[in-house]
Amino acid sequence: MTVTALTGVRVLDLADESAAFATRILADLGADVIKVEPPGGSRTRSRAPFLDGIPGPERSFFHLYHDANKRSVVIDRASDAGEAQFRNLVCSADVLVETAAPAQRDELRLESERLRSWNPRLIHASVPAFASDGEWADWRGNDLIAGAASGLVWVSGDVRSAPLQGSARPAYAMASLAAATGVMVALSSRDRSSSCGAHFEVSLQEAACMAAIQTATPTFWSWFGRVPGRPGLSNALRCKDGGYVGVLIRPAGFELFLDWVEEAGIETTLTPEDAHYAETGAPRRGNPVSAATLELAARYGRDAFAERAGRAQIVCLPILDFPSMETHPHYQANEQFLEVEHASLGRTLGFPRSPVDAMEQDVDLGRAPLLDEHGPEIARELASLKTGSAEPQPEPPRSAEPGPRFDPLRALAGVRVVDFCWVLAGPIGTRLLASFGADVIRVESTRHADGMRFSAGPDGKPDATLGGLFNTANAGKRSLSIDLSTERGREVVRRLVAGADVVTNNYRPGALERMGFGYESLCQIRPDIILLNLPGTHKDGPWRDRPTMGNVVMAASGFNTLMGFPDERPRGIGVAYPDFTSPYLLATTVMAALRQRERTGKGQELDLSQLSATISLLGAEWMQYRATGVQPPPAANRDANYCPHGVYPTRGEDEWCAVAIEDDAAWTRLCTQMNRSELSTDPRFATHFARKANEDELDEIVRRFSEGLDRWELAARLQADGIAASPVENLRDTFERDPQLRPHYQIVRQPVAPELDIPIDRDAIRFDGVDQRLTRAPMLGEHNEAVLCDLLDMSDEEYQQLRVDGVLV
Repeated sequence: MTVTALTGVRVLDLADESAAFATRILADLGADVIKVEPPGGSRTRSRAPFLDGIPGPERSFFHLYHDANKRSVVIDRASDAGEAQFRNLVCSADVLVETAAPAQRDELRLESERLRSWNPRLIHASVPAFASDGEWADWRGNDLIAGAASGLVWVSGDVRSAPLQGSARPAYAMASLAAATGVMVALSSRDRSSSCGAHFEVSLQEAACMAAIQTATPTFWSWFGRVPGRPGLSNALRCKDGGYVGVLIRPAGFELFLDWVEEAGIETTLTPEDAHYAETGAPRRGNPVSAATLELAARYGRDAFAERAGRAQIVCLPILDFPSMETHPHYQANEQFLEVEHASLGRTLGFPRSPVDAMEQDVDLGRAPLLDEHGPEIARELASLKTGSAEPQPEPPRSAEPGPRFDPLRALAGVRVVDFCWVLAGPIGTRLLASFGADVIRVESTRHADGMRFSAGPDGKPDATLGGLFNTANAGKRSLSIDLSTERGREVVRRLVAGADVVTNNYRPGALERMGFGYESLCQIRPDIILLNLPGTHKDGPWRDRPTMGNVVMAASGFNTLMGFPDERPRGIGVAYPDFTSPYLLATTVMAALRQRERTGKGQELDLSQLSATISLLGAEWMQYRATGVQPPPAANRDANYCPHGVYPTRGEDEWCAVAIEDDAAWTRLCTQMNRSELSTDPRFATHFARKANEDELDEIVRRFSEGLDRWELAARLQADGIAASPVENLRDTFERDPQLRPHYQIVRQPVAPELDIPIDRDAIRFDGVDQRLTRAPMLGEHNEAVLCDLLDMSDEEYQQLRVDGVLV
């Protein structure tokens, strides 16, 4: 039998759509994921749109994509026999994932204490809308509501219109990715220490907040009193043919940009000394670089602009829709899209590649299960296991010596990571590894500096130590500053690799090989090493050498064309979205590879394409496109399963409240709140389908109700009546006012400025009973002596000579 990372791990999936992707990831890694469904099926089966437009438990595109590779069993827990069967299933499991709010958890008898009295080694993952230790613990929520409460919706869209919900449910995606990482952390801790199980929580709100940590870095407000607004970091440049590109001109390589401007015959006074106009914080109005870029776009079509920008080493990719992606040579070269047979439907269904196909072993994609398809088979398995008794399992015997305590902060203790990652996606991923016990050593240099290392300090000037975003992305690591252009510098790193478990980088393909640290070279130093590559696009194809950043990766993934209002630019989410989804996949796949190495003794090279991983988040939408041949339209804050569902103006300038109505009962309550009870029986609005048919008129009715009210009071009033709502929060709100997010931010301080508060974002994965405080990011080269002398046993004379010779920089 092929041994995968999660072979032998059983996962019970009680999640709704907000965490279905978490269990899909675990299934793709080889876990036996069992959907435990009530009679009639779980919510994932009822989510529109449906195959051929025909509702049914096997026809939801959401279910067909997110439940692939799982098994299904129906259990009626209202009966004694059903509850006994569920108890026995829990006793056979390693992991249980559910999405209930705290009060619902009690009603559904899913309290962690109860579950773990049956199975002390159970890992229990909860993914509620709002954290269970806050004032809003039992507030109702969905993707829109969580995004509004997180600050993510506020920075997305156009300043001239309402804030926008991100395409493909980003709060659900972020929470699922974090939950999968949390499960891997818990498994690592349990397996390494033989300790008991654990309970952790990832709230949709806090997970979505993690996607905004660059666009809305907390120091923007605490230091500068600045509230970032729309369109955030997203952009869309219109080209001559009406197509769009995502583009970023940078100071680095500015002369190549000027060469292109001259080649195109554009008159400009720009010189190489004007590179500061291309800095991220440069003003947009009156900016000659922006003016020259607009002139270039007026002379080139979309694909020609992107190709020429690539030759100039400018960060640029085309903004693509699904039909363009389907035929694009880059995606064809990388076999980005797959077909899976679903014999019961008589159809072949389209899939993007798995989010964890970075693993050396191919992910075998199997279709989603039919309702209760595996019920008899699972019953036989439970009978053979003889977990039999419906009584709770006895506690393990107590010894005189206390047994190992579950400690997620040491889950990766003893694991050493040599980290070449820079900027954001890679560093945030290795921060996750450091947060849970790995010794992460940043290999860096002032000669090829990480731009994020020199982000703005409290005086607004670049600072190597105090930058708010740098401190957020690199908490808990060590720093080795060394000149890798020298043979002696490379030899030091080779000695470091000899005692390491993992090497990480997010360079373009081939860069690590040119430095002498490709996978084959690393294996000569340590045969069981794990190498994680995190390129922006893929290791093959026309774009392999393109410089990228998260916002242009998002543009080429199809995200932008699924989002927005009619006649608006396809800007996409207002953050560099892949920079915040990829880190969880980095951490999850690294832990999976470590777990697999424990079983096989073999390391592996992991190629985690940020572009491919981002496309995997659009799987249900891609499946819909392949089945219909029609590009799904921009959502404009609407959802097929809710109505009304949108962001509505409230009292004040640019202040908004998000509201989501899922059923007729909630609609009736909203009508009462609006003092329009007659609307609940109005034929135009009495049913969900009627409301969807008259959605424009309905939105106008809600808008007239909301516009004179305070957003916070309105949200609280609606939630008190069982209606999902939230103020649309900006950075000041999330940092100062939101009662749920007070534990989300943490203050760190640096020795060079011990009185300066540097607020950073904490991890969204919260384990019960564990104070997961982050330690500060390292100063540049702070650990040179500790790493070289203590870790590598270098003599003081040799160390001092490296300093004198400038090898340590």
